[in-house]
Amino acid sequence: MSDTEKPDLRVVPADETGQSAGDEADAGPDDEARLSPKEIRFCDALSAGETSCQASKLAGITDRTGRRWRQRPEIQAAVRARLNDSLGAARAILACGAARACSALVTMADGSEPAESARVSACRAVTEGAVKLCEVAELEERLAALEAQLTNDGGKPRWT
Repeated sequence: MSDTEKPDLRVVPADETGQSAGDEADAGPDDEARLSPKEIRFCDALSAGETSCQASKLAGITDRTGRRWRQRPEIQAAVRARLNDSLGAARAILACGAARACSALVTMADGSEPAESARVSACRAVTEGAVKLCEVAELEERLAALEAQLTNDGGKPRWT
């Protein structure tokens, strides 16, 4: 991505087949395939930050149905997957911007450029955000590896 190019962070709505535009290969057979187009629109809206009531309206269902759907494990998994994708995109954007932010901080610190407080704050926020998101991703990977080690093929902990 070039310095002037901005990332596209819009949520891609699902088409009538239930697939997100441009992501046909990403959908697993057990994940999205079991959800109806309305359920997918509901998940898209929730992961975009809409309330359950707003997501229900966007999906064309009643608020009560939306509240019921939110309790279903497959809906929760679909929303979680979308949020994880968004966090992955945010991590990548911050990682790309962190190098530029660090360079800007160094040039302001050595006096090559004036140190404007708003710019310093923005650069610090980008670098700190990138570090935190990368740390969280690493901890998630380590936790998943530990959980995998603690279970045997039957899915029960070794110590039981």
